[in-house]
Amino acid sequence: MLLVTDVTGAVSKAVLAELANGSAPVRALLQPGGELPVQAPNIQAVHVDPTDDVSLQRAVQGVEAIFLAWPFSPQLAEAHMRIVSAAKAAGVRRLVQLSGVGADPNMCCARMLRWYGHAEVSVAASGLDITRLRPTNLLQNLFEFSHSIAQQGLISGPFRSTKWTWVDARDVGAVAAVALRDPAHIGRTYTVTGAESLSYPQIAERMSRILDKPVRYTDITANEARGWLQGKGLSPVMIEAKLELWDACASNLINAPPTQVVKELTGREPRSVDEFLRDYKKQFLTAQAA
Repeated sequence: MLLVTDVTGAVSKAVLAELANGSAPVRALLQPGGELPVQAPNIQAVHVDPTDDVSLQRAVQGVEAIFLAWPFSPQLAEAHMRIVSAAKAAGVRRLVQLSGVGADPNMCCARMLRWYGHAEVSVAASGLDITRLRPTNLLQNLFEFSHSIAQQGLISGPFRSTKWTWVDARDVGAVAAVALRDPAHIGRTYTVTGAESLSYPQIAERMSRILDKPVRYTDITANEARGWLQGKGLSPVMIEAKLELWDACASNLINAPPTQVVKELTGREPRSVDEFLRDYKKQFLTAQAA
């Protein structure tokens, strides 16, 4: 039995899709009211209050390995450790932990990376067998701009002309699925990337070609981006965390060059930016305001 957490996240959904219809039974951890994003005979949903240790322990009973992920928040390390504590009590030994490139508990200027760093350190101290994944910038993060792309042909952000190394969440999920199935990856930390490093202006150029409509990138200040994020309803702490992460990437503080991890673990090349844009062309052309 394999357990996948945070199944509303792009990577966890991809993990479920990779494991669907396989020989291993899969348990998908959902919060109350959540819906299973991938349906397959070998996948079962389990609804758990993540603050309830008893229900967490029920969820991990009989599990061989866990894909450990959780949405960004200041309580990220705490959430990881609640699951880890339940796992240890149930005799689970293996974890595949989703982190991020640049994770560091001592990161000076990007609290999201400190949150990831604290989660890594806390989970490492548990004594369980861990495989750690540190993906670069997910292509799915471009969905944040779907409405302005569809309505105005515009991406606005404080990203400057820095090249970011992109990766499709589906490829991160494929790597995670391999690591979940095979204990040979215990103790490894993988920087998971696609094959390309592109700036946001270059992304806009690719979109113009693939979407068959003009798309442009406009650089804005951090304060202008703050106002945009406020309009989307993000909490103050998450707004500042996002702006700090964007600045760390735009300043080339944490960008990583492309690696061969996807090909080495899955046997195939990672999806290209063009392939991603073709697959989600409809979403970028018809998105409505959130």
